[in-house]
Amino acid sequence: MKNKLFIGLAVVILIGIIVIAAFGFNVDYTYKHHSLIDINIGKEFNVSDIKAITDEVFGKEKVEIHKAGTYSDKVVIKVKSVSDEQKVNLNNKINEKYGIKNEVDDVQVNKISSFKLRDVAKSYAIPLAITTVLILIYMAVRYRKIGAKKVVLQTLLFTVLAELLYGALIAIVRYPVNRLVLPGAVVIYVAIITVLTAMFEKQVSIEEK
Repeated sequence: MKNKLFIGLAVVILIGIIVIAAFGFNVDYTYKHHSLIDINIGKEFNVSDIKAITDEVFGKEKVEIHKAGTYSDKVVIKVKSVSDEQKVNLNNKINEKYGIKNEVDDVQVNKISSFKLRDVAKSYAIPLAITTVLILIYMAVRYRKIGAKKVVLQTLLFTVLAELLYGALIAIVRYPVNRLVLPGAVVIYVAIITVLTAMFEKQVSIEEK
């Protein structure tokens, strides 16, 4: 049963690696180069209505829409790029939809530079590496009765497998890599350490009986 489980995990991870090599991650606009459009509507609006407008203006281009402003009366639109024609068209359609009279120059467009994922991950890498070393030292000492080497290897194996599986699944299902993904990896890390600690405690209690 265990062998089948590990084989299944290995297959999923391998597929994830192939997807990443072929297509990369589906990076959210948070981390890649894009244009940020800021429009003051001045009244309440539904994101779904703005989405219908952006579908007409930008076609199949991926678009993210958020409410902004103190009274949520501004819309922020993230899209790969905006031509002058699209900017005019977008402004006209929003004016028509909400009965406002924004000029084209009132539509603010800012170009946002991309971030490299490895640079973002570096802020997590060093603290996690230090934490992992300390945890492994603690586990080796605390659970020496069941074998320090065994405990350390199992902890490393399960932690690495869990994180690789997490990354593979994100790549396979094309989940957008955003600000929640890296914290998600930290949550999985903590969960694995917690489960392993409980398992080792149980083994120690059995040994002491």
